[in-house]
Amino acid sequence: MTDNQFDNQNEFDEMVNFNFVIHIHLKKRSARKTQTIIVGIPDEFDLNKIIRFWKKQFNCTGGIISKDEDYGDQVTIRLTGDNRQQIAKFLVEEGIALQDNIKVHGI
Repeated sequence: MTDNQFDNQNEFDEMVNFNFVIHIHLKKRSARKTQTIIVGIPDEFDLNKIIRFWKKQFNCTGGIISKDEDYGDQVTIRLTGDNRQQIAKFLVEEGIALQDNIKVHGI
């Protein structure tokens, strides 16, 4: 690699700021039904594109909720079913968050 490529990588590392935590919760709706709730994805990412991909990939329904009664003013994403591990894997693979910045919560 040339010095120029290293400089570009350092500039990229400085631009990406991982000072946030993404929480992935599982909420039980009824005896057999569950919801996966994602809180804390930064605003710089297009949540509509992300949720559209997840809905196709995980074969589920879901939506973006701007004000949730359980999580306050933070934007939350709700998906049907238990998709916690797949979502955590996606966030790391796509470079949205580091593994240390993702907290997966159980029932």
